[in-house]
Amino acid sequence: MTTAFHRPTRLQSLLALSALALLGAAGMRTVQAADNATASATAVVLQPIAVTKSADLVFGNVVAGNGVVTVATDGARTRSGTAVLPSGVTAAAARFDVTGTGANTFSIDYTGSDSVLTDVSSNTMAVDWITEAVATTTPTGKTDETTDATTGTLASGAAYIFVGGKLTVGGSQAAGTYTGVVKVTVAYN
Repeated sequence: MTTAFHRPTRLQSLLALSALALLGAAGMRTVQAADNATASATAVVLQPIAVTKSADLVFGNVVAGNGVVTVATDGARTRSGTAVLPSGVTAAAARFDVTGTGANTFSIDYTGSDSVLTDVSSNTMAVDWITEAVATTTPTGKTDETTDATTGTLASGAAYIFVGGKLTVGGSQAAGTYTGVVKVTVAYN
């Protein structure tokens, strides 16, 4: 018995070579070395933000009369109407000192502040707060409560909040010492 040798056609040879090339390329991919990349992870821990009162808001002495006594954020005192402002007690704006990290921004909230000043007999006078947040210990002297400061920026880790107000005094306001609270809460943005 003789075996016939069959010579492959050119097409069969090309197909066989292509199949070997594909198998070889596939095998090379599975043998290829692994690859990787890295990313760094960073966290910045900020100094806790803090606020402390440096000065109280003082409207000073007032004689009853229909009008409004205004203490600006720089402590300047003015009046409208018939209220009289005798000397004797120096008016002053409240000042709050804020400390924290670097040049970060913070929010300011006045929730918990009184909207009236009250005496021991429960007589009241309405007050509208005037607020300003600045990076220096010198306020601008703001006299309008329509744009109260709700944010501030720490300059080199410090900022200052000044609070003045507009106090409504009645024509027959009872004599006495009236008090209330301005509460300032700060938090990093």
